[in-house]
Amino acid sequence: MARKQAEDYGERRRNILNKAAELFADKGYARSSISELATACNASKSWLYHYYPSKEAILFDIMRQHVMELVTMADAALASEGSPKEKFRTLARNFMEIYVNAGSKHVILLNDRGCLPDEMRKEITDLQDRVVNSVMGLVLELNPSLDQEKDYQKPITMAFLGMINWTYIWFRKDGPVSQENFADLAVEIFLNGFMALESENLP
Repeated sequence: MARKQAEDYGERRRNILNKAAELFADKGYARSSISELATACNASKSWLYHYYPSKEAILFDIMRQHVMELVTMADAALASEGSPKEKFRTLARNFMEIYVNAGSKHVILLNDRGCLPDEMRKEITDLQDRVVNSVMGLVLELNPSLDQEKDYQKPITMAFLGMINWTYIWFRKDGPVSQENFADLAVEIFLNGFMALESENLP
């Protein structure tokens, strides 16, 4: 008879992923061990292996859940009501919410994707492409003339994503600018340019 799954099985897996994200982001995936993760979880290695078969599986699940959250947020922004600019602002705010509250997972996604086996890495890359394509679709809504400039669509999209993807390095929730205000600022700079900003119009 198969072993019955504990009622809090999912919660325990989430806790493992959160502890692993902190450890991998701090030390780097390659320099982190299952023994260290077990210690961080106040558990044994055999307990960890009951929930995940390998360290690679933990890394993959961290990345997959993080990128799926970005996919969900991008889809929600595209499906929301309002003008393309309002949707774009919603998307930027949604992404900043994720980056601010899941900084360790974002660090791992940016730094450790190459540590995954090819098949797992391809699945993560495909999910990331979904995010980029969703943002690109919204960029084309904002400026339909880019539909004729195929070579520039992705570079322009990545230029915007680059404004917010790296905020985990420097942005602080207790700083003078809120995450929503920074998201709005990024949108204004992207759409209208830095030179068009005036102090009274800052978000």
